[in-house]
Amino acid sequence: MSFIPPIITCDIGKRVYSLMLELVAIPSITGSDGGEEACARFVFERLSKIEYFRRNPDDLRLIELKNDPLGRHSVGALLRASPSKNSKKTVILMGHSDVVDIDVCGPLRAWAFDPGEYTARVGGLNLPEDVRADLESGNYVFGRGVSDMKTGIALAMCLLEDYAAEERDFNILLLVVPDEEADSAGMRGSVSFLANLQEREKLDLVACICVEPSFDSGSPAVYFGSIGKIMPLYLCVGRESHVGSYYEGLNSTLIASYLNISLEGGRDTAETFGGQTFPPQCCLRMRDTRDRYAVTMPERSVLYYNCLIVEKTPASILEEMKAKAMSALKAALSHVGHEGLEPRVLTVKEIIDKASRAGREELFSALPRPKMDERERNIEFISRALDIAGEKGPLVVVGFAPPFYPPRVNRNAGVHEQAVRRAASVISYNLKIKGFDLKETEIFQGITDQSFTGFQGEAVELDLLKENIPLWGLGYDLPLEELRKIDIPCVVLGHIGKDAHKITERVELNYSFNVLPFALKDFIASLLK
Repeated sequence: MSFIPPIITCDIGKRVYSLMLELVAIPSITGSDGGEEACARFVFERLSKIEYFRRNPDDLRLIELKNDPLGRHSVGALLRASPSKNSKKTVILMGHSDVVDIDVCGPLRAWAFDPGEYTARVGGLNLPEDVRADLESGNYVFGRGVSDMKTGIALAMCLLEDYAAEERDFNILLLVVPDEEADSAGMRGSVSFLANLQEREKLDLVACICVEPSFDSGSPAVYFGSIGKIMPLYLCVGRESHVGSYYEGLNSTLIASYLNISLEGGRDTAETFGGQTFPPQCCLRMRDTRDRYAVTMPERSVLYYNCLIVEKTPASILEEMKAKAMSALKAALSHVGHEGLEPRVLTVKEIIDKASRAGREELFSALPRPKMDERERNIEFISRALDIAGEKGPLVVVGFAPPFYPPRVNRNAGVHEQAVRRAASVISYNLKIKGFDLKETEIFQGITDQSFTGFQGEAVELDLLKENIPLWGLGYDLPLEELRKIDIPCVVLGHIGKDAHKITERVELNYSFNVLPFALKDFIASLLK
């Protein structure tokens, strides 16, 4: 048996810790060749040993991700209510099995997936005071994935094992998905599974509990919603010219520069909701589209942005993008004295429609290769559409790059959303007695797969999004019909973690392993009353 830190004293906490070590030992880095699938198979095999699933093997499934180049699967395990109860009420426990890469672990890379050894060695680094204090307290264990989020997966699996040995008047569905850290292929591929299961079994999906950690607060937290994310994409088109004939052309990087100045970190791009102010737009890629050196002005440059949303819609953002793009074009033209040229802004849909009319077969005959980064595939495709359409600058093409995460908000409307808030109040009271203050927050600011537990906007919004992601359905898509069929209140309630994705990633032990398992069971019981 693995070494259990002495601070972990209860039986379920020890089981969760041991299972967490086994899960962490599987290097399931997002997009790696076989790592995520190995973790899914481990989860599946472990759950298949539960007596309930021995007797009901059809309730444990490997969910194939359609057209996934890595052949990955999610794991779905439905533990039904005891036969005498025959209940349709269902609570979902959800988490992701993938982890980010270990490049930032530097000299500790060799031990990134061995928490015991990693924790013993991390003290040799030049650590910030708060990190060293956590290390020396004996209440934290370090390593890749210990916090984000294999402690949560281990806890959910152990709870499922416990529920399987008890009388149950409700159903528990455990959903473990890959690829949360990249494009959420796992959860997007599981939406149809959820919608079909709900329809086929007539299940009442009361709530989805994501066992992600509360990040960096150092205290227990519950979140009633999950931030949304959309990726504004701009293709800036200038006019090519030899640099020796500078004023005959227009450098696309100049347009991109004015655009970025107006967007990067702009306070007007940041949303506020429920007393929270979220980060502004952040440029994640800015480059010209050439692949080699030349003394020709770059004709095309591309930018895309991380844009966090709660109440903004794809339609409202697209209108903002058009206005920003036009202002940047005019500023660039004025900068070089080209005010006489007409600036234009076109949408991705307009360019693809025009290219299709000019040569649809040519446009779709050779799509960018599947294993290419999904954003780069979309950029290459819309650039080719621009060629086929015969469009020249100065112009900016506006649209969206994948991925898209719909926001999930608990508006305290309907019995299930109200039940989530009541259950949080119950465990807050219980934790207070034990000396823990539960922080209640409206929106979890980190991206989670709970975005795909239903779409709370208007259907037309998804149609507009679909039309303006260049390769929608040809590498990236969402099962829109199924997404509209489900509407599951979500809550993030997990362990305490710090420094996700960093060299000092760590999980707190006392609350996370001694207290949280019982708090989660109390939460579920309160949900169903």
